[in-house]
Amino acid sequence: MCGGRLGKSGGLERSQQLDHAMKSVFVFESVHRVMKAEKLLKGKGIKIDLIPVPREISSDCGVAVELSESSEAEALFILAENKISVAECYTRDLSGRFQKKERFGPEFKGQIKNG
Repeated sequence: MCGGRLGKSGGLERSQQLDHAMKSVFVFESVHRVMKAEKLLKGKGIKIDLIPVPREISSDCGVAVELSESSEAEALFILAENKISVAECYTRDLSGRFQKKERFGPEFKGQIKNG
């Protein structure tokens, strides 16, 4: 199941809302936290997709949250307010490459680790 977007029915689908923008990818410590984050963020009106954790990030086949980079700071603030910790945060550029953020959150916007 690694490699595409997860649809509500469990099938793979392509999101039209996020396809043409820089994206942020949040990785969590458990699928349970991903599901809590999804419910909370969608409830606050933030557009997200659940995606398989990209192989460039981890060899584990887990689930991550993908959202537009412009929504990252607000999403991190909401998650922190609700004590849902994000294990790792990545930026995905328009060519599909991932860069891990050393520090992330509203106060660290834009600091990316090159490597």
